[in-house]
Amino acid sequence: MTMRILMAVALISAGFLAPVLGFQTAAVFPVSWVEHVDHRNHVLTFKTEDGQVRMMRVADRVAMRREGLRQGDLVSIEVDLDDQIVNIVKVDRRAESDRPTSRRK
Repeated sequence: MTMRILMAVALISAGFLAPVLGFQTAAVFPVSWVEHVDHRNHVLTFKTEDGQVRMMRVADRVAMRREGLRQGDLVSIEVDLDDQIVNIVKVDRRAESDRPTSRRK
């Protein structure tokens, strides 16, 4: 009887945790500059610290509008295993001046 209760509790808790663990971060671009924001198609084009230009879909459609992204903004970007942006955070410009290696190329 107690084994059935434990199994039921384990299965129920696994069902609640699954949506929380919905994505795994595959890559983080801690210093990137926004090149273009396509609100219609939910695509962000950005330049990484090493000069690579990347174009990726934003998984959370609200994040683009919430952050108010514009060309030239300094951001930190997390990408999941499906090459979708799952987190965008604007970086404070004062933090950029503290980093000698973060100059835009």
